[in-house]
Amino acid sequence: MAVQEDLTVPYHQQDTDYYCGAACAQMVLASPNVGAALLDQDDLYADNHSHSTTDVGVNWATGPDGLEWTMNDRRPPAFTNHFVLFALSSEDAISRKICWTIHHYEVAPIALVFGWAHWIVVRGFDASDTPASSGDTTYAITAFDVNNPWPPSPSFYDPADAPPPPHGGTDGCGTGGDRGVANEHITYPTWQADYMTGVPGGHWNGDFIAVCDPEPPAKQVGLVRRPDKRLRGDTIIRPRDAANRALAGLKEYGLHERELWKESLQGTKPEQPLLVQRLDHLDRFYYIVPMQASRNRVPVLVSVDARYGNYRQALALPKGSAPFLQAGDSKELLQSFVGKRVELPKDKGRLLLRKEAMCVYPTLVWKPCRESLSPYWPFHMITVGAHHIYIRIDGAVFTELHDNEPGI
Repeated sequence: MAVQEDLTVPYHQQDTDYYCGAACAQMVLASPNVGAALLDQDDLYADNHSHSTTDVGVNWATGPDGLEWTMNDRRPPAFTNHFVLFALSSEDAISRKICWTIHHYEVAPIALVFGWAHWIVVRGFDASDTPASSGDTTYAITAFDVNNPWPPSPSFYDPADAPPPPHGGTDGCGTGGDRGVANEHITYPTWQADYMTGVPGGHWNGDFIAVCDPEPPAKQVGLVRRPDKRLRGDTIIRPRDAANRALAGLKEYGLHERELWKESLQGTKPEQPLLVQRLDHLDRFYYIVPMQASRNRVPVLVSVDARYGNYRQALALPKGSAPFLQAGDSKELLQSFVGKRVELPKDKGRLLLRKEAMCVYPTLVWKPCRESLSPYWPFHMITVGAHHIYIRIDGAVFTELHDNEPGI
């Protein structure tokens, strides 16, 4: 019997581009089943960072040990359970720990994803059956529901913008022009391939990490769900096929029937998909399919593998969110940058952008990096000689992408 569990966890964006651990701690501690106040992210980050001491050779923003310390130090007296850092040798084992924590303790774990780059809250899961214990390996995991605290709150980019910070029960996190990621559904194959990929170095090299309940993990590999039907992958599928496969994926995973998704999906239809290439993987592409409800309202985004056609994940944007920005015309994009100067990294000087020496890469691009920790925030890439300029889909401009900064 298929099951789906989803905890109530308030969503809050991170206040800076490296406060993901603080934002996750803020969300979980403030959840109804933990019961702490809505704590300040500056204070939480100071605790996280100052207690990230185990991995001395790595400059963690929030290290696993620091996050564990903060969660236990800031838990309220009425919360009698405690949080434990698990660094396990397999993705299967840590994923089952996450499911058990949600099911039995009704507390959302905090997981380290994209290698060691980013912390997210995992608040729900889909599975073939209910876990019977922390060591149960008889059920297959189907998907996860997460709160991704990225992007940073608008005031990080523009101090004159409306708060947060400070955060509150009606702070507007995830609404407005920032397009915050407030309700995200990730299939288990996507979780395995792109999210829970293991720490690439340092003290926890090769480990899969989450802060969960104190019970011991499973000791063997569990039941695996049958793989999704995939195309051969010889070519990039057509945009209209991506749109159809997005609809099929939403139906297969039953998102139309879920309370949190019903209203968002009502009356929507797929619009022109956007093709994105992964910069950190060879020959990997995905489509972002906007599900449009009206001319100025795109409440849901769906991601589909652009070679194999399988549904990857979906995002429901909160009410009041700005419409998803379309890729735009390459010629118009180039023209908007002609004659401008950009500061090159590492004190290499400023580069004048001349129309005769610029070209736009034919697809959008993305990789997990400080500049974007959500696959729904890809970049245009402009080439000028040996230099690359990245224009994030919200218009922010970068001359390099930082992809090796742990715990941001």
